[in-house]
Amino acid sequence: MKQAVLVLILLSLTLALVSEETDYRKLLEASRLALAYNPLDADALLNLAYSHMMLGETDEALLQYQKLQQQAPQLSAAAVGVLWAYSVKGDWKQIKQLGQEYLASFPSEGMIHHYLAAAQAYDRKPNLARVGYIKAIALLEKPSLRALPEEGAGWAYLALDDYPAAARHFTRLENPPKPKLAAKLHTGFAIKGSSARFLTLGTTLSHRSWLLNLNAEEMWWKGEHFRWQARVGIRKQLPLIDLNLNLQYLDGKDERIYPGKAASLALSPRIYAQSLIIRPRLAQHFSNWQRHNSYQTDLGVKLSYLPVTLNYTASRIYQDYEAPGADSVHWVHSASTNLHIWSDFWLGAHAGFGNLAFFANQASSYIDDFTAGKGYYGLSLDAPLPGRLLLHLYHQIGIKDHDSYTSLGLSTAF
Repeated sequence: MKQAVLVLILLSLTLALVSEETDYRKLLEASRLALAYNPLDADALLNLAYSHMMLGETDEALLQYQKLQQQAPQLSAAAVGVLWAYSVKGDWKQIKQLGQEYLASFPSEGMIHHYLAAAQAYDRKPNLARVGYIKAIALLEKPSLRALPEEGAGWAYLALDDYPAAARHFTRLENPPKPKLAAKLHTGFAIKGSSARFLTLGTTLSHRSWLLNLNAEEMWWKGEHFRWQARVGIRKQLPLIDLNLNLQYLDGKDERIYPGKAASLALSPRIYAQSLIIRPRLAQHFSNWQRHNSYQTDLGVKLSYLPVTLNYTASRIYQDYEAPGADSVHWVHSASTNLHIWSDFWLGAHAGFGNLAFFANQASSYIDDFTAGKGYYGLSLDAPLPGRLLLHLYHQIGIKDHDSYTSLGLSTAF
């Protein structure tokens, strides 16, 4: 019985597809007949090109849309048809080139903005894609057409790590995509000077607006165990702002320092100014060590205008020691810039200046060292590897004869 039902369903679908193809064949023949009587019939030529597209004959459709452009350059439908054909062919370079030309003639044509945004998304420029999709949504009135940039805007916001905004666009679709649990594993090995070695292992889990980050690190000094640490991070995305909570525990052989406990809370609003993305950041860190407490306040900003991102943070650190009169206050200024080269390749430059003793970086990881140096500068590279692996290389040179630091990390998503 079940097999019979399945056969009937398949037969019905086949008949529906054949019937639909027959309809487009009839429209195609009718358009050809109309053009035989009047070669300048723009409607007939438009129907002919559309029929070819719906029948999967993209190259022939493109020729007809281009012919229509020559005969009736005032018709925006011809320009949209050309971009439609190139999108099916996957020729995003042509879409970027022609789309800019077409916008000069048809600035209010929403589908041109849509196809240009899709080309930017293909080039991994979600900030530019986001702007184009939003313009298309504002210009398109027909729901079936507006659904295309609505979905595109949702994926662009996901690429920008903004789930609340993505969900807002997805909920306007008849069949919104269902969010899945995303997981990532990462490991790394680092060398500091000639004596210190570090091994890290962690995982990141994300679902909808929640993210959980778990990390563990082992440190060896001259080949022997010296210190280990565990860190838990939780992020919750709200409309317009991210909330981050991090907890850290460290234990080791140096009785002046360990065990150590730390907690931090960070707020990071999201501000969109066309294709510029502004992320202010306010964070408060507290850590407790054997002989002192540390209180750190961060105020920073991240500017993203792909392919470049800029990041700057000023940190005020108050060290509260047990000994009377030993308390101290100092500042650390840290900055970085990253350049998107191509695909998943990124180059980064990093620098920091100030007393780095018990300084918490933006990942809320502490430099648990009384003599950590007065500054650093470094370079980083992110590059994809076969098998869905991502490589992260970082080399840091300490200022004023302090040890260099080199790390290699691998991560994979599944």
